[in-house]
Amino acid sequence: PLLALLVSNLLQLGVNEQAGTILLGCVSGGQASNLFALLAGGDVSLSVICTLSTTLLGAFVTPLLIRLLLGTYAPVDGIDVLKSVCSVVLLPVLTGLVLGCGLSG
Repeated sequence: PLLALLVSNLLQLGVNEQAGTILLGCVSGGQASNLFALLAGGDVSLSVICTLSTTLLGAFVTPLLIRLLLGTYAPVDGIDVLKSVCSVVLLPVLTGLVLGCGLSG
């Protein structure tokens, strides 16, 4: 978030562009990191845990950072975030675990 603030100030972006840049700087990296960890032979379990924790933490921290850096309020619906995390992260992970245990046993 601080790098986004610095870049938007250095580029002298307008208010809307600065807000968008800072908002992008505040959100987590996303699920693509899990795929790249798999392709690179990295620790996929650690990547999934990091993705899950930053997504959950982001629901609380992002509005605070927006308030601090932009001086405005960004409402976040915690139930919608939880549903999103379950459908995008937990459901695929649990499905993989069940299929993996069923195929290996």
